[in-house]
Amino acid sequence: MVVAPPASWTACQDVLSWRPERSYRVWHDRAVFHFLVDDDQRSAYLTTARAALAPDARVVIGTFAPEGPESCSGLSVRRYAPGDLEVVFGPGFEVVEHRREEHHTPGGALQVFTWVAMVYLKGAGAPRA
Repeated sequence: MVVAPPASWTACQDVLSWRPERSYRVWHDRAVFHFLVDDDQRSAYLTTARAALAPDARVVIGTFAPEGPESCSGLSVRRYAPGDLEVVFGPGFEVVEHRREEHHTPGGALQVFTWVAMVYLKGAGAPRA
């Protein structure tokens, strides 16, 4: 039996200004990326992600789908289909799976999410925003 080392969790207040001190094998984002509505915000996010990710790291991103809400908690959001995320993340990220999720809020509203799972091919492709 193979026993994996314990997981190391990192949470930060501002992913756009965070500077990772080590590499990570998993990046999970369930509802940050869709709040980044400006090109420079997405570019900073992708720069941070690339700096944080180990070669062949797994990346899981959940955003509002094209038919999802246009705002959340009073903030504007950007909505994505799986292909949109593939283009934004660029050729250094290979989408290996995608799903659509229909989430019902406690208030009864329907929020549709796009989920993508990717592998990070460190060094492949140029940064995109």
